[in-house]
Amino acid sequence: MGNEDYTDIFQKACLIQLSTSVWQGCCKLDESVLKRLGENSEWLKGSKDLVNQDLLSPIRKCAGQARTEIIKYSLSFPINSVYLISKEALSMIDEKLQEYKQQFWDKVQDFELLFEIAKEEAMGYLGDLYNEADYPIDITRKFRFEWRFLTLDVPGKSTVLPPEIYEREKEKFQSMMDETRELAISALREEFAKIINGLTEKLNKDSTQPRVIKSSMFNKMREFLDGFGTRNIFEDEVLVELSQQARDLIDGVSPAGIKKNDVMLQKIKNEMNELKFAIDAAIEDMPRRMIRMAS
Repeated sequence: MGNEDYTDIFQKACLIQLSTSVWQGCCKLDESVLKRLGENSEWLKGSKDLVNQDLLSPIRKCAGQARTEIIKYSLSFPINSVYLISKEALSMIDEKLQEYKQQFWDKVQDFELLFEIAKEEAMGYLGDLYNEADYPIDITRKFRFEWRFLTLDVPGKSTVLPPEIYEREKEKFQSMMDETRELAISALREEFAKIINGLTEKLNKDSTQPRVIKSSMFNKMREFLDGFGTRNIFEDEVLVELSQQARDLIDGVSPAGIKKNDVMLQKIKNEMNELKFAIDAAIEDMPRRMIRMAS
């Protein structure tokens, strides 16, 4: 596939890079100190905790939730912490990140209010290992939450780059975009397969067991199908066909109706099993070429 085949992608999507940082609240111990201490304590495990780590957990959790939110609406990209996202979802993700940013800094502020108390607690646990110099004067600067959107473009000719370097960079870009396409298609197929497998497992449950069919069984499928069009940036025709089959299959289906109608249940089980076989085969057909790009 040549570079020109990716031109349309640049009109459909851009990259988002999320950068978060949370103060670790610990530091390494010298080997001489470890030998003297012998058995590790709760606060000393090759390193020493400078504060109770539970105080930092809400901040870490918020940063993790923000990243999960991006992943939910985007596609993988072969550079760490960078994701490919449809332009249709840009405003929505930006709004959500604004909310997470506010939550993040609120939790940082909560931690700051407890910082001096946390240091006093650490002094009691660490004893003569407590060192005031281990603690930053401005704790706020140890936290970060920011993101930026990056547009994609084919490398253009430059008067700065010699021809041989330009051709090399152009080839590297092509390889990166080839892998991005494979990653995106593979990720969507595997996500779809996971939903199908979970649904078929519940539908195929031993008939001697109580039949438990809940709306949530189909909700994940509907959520995936509703967002699929936006995320299918590379136009995976195989998954388009399979997703349409799935939509036709569950359209109008209700848990209550399945419970009362064995014929309908069997029909859905059979068709869902066929769909499972088809998506598993589609995943097997994916090329297994992974080129890691440096971040």
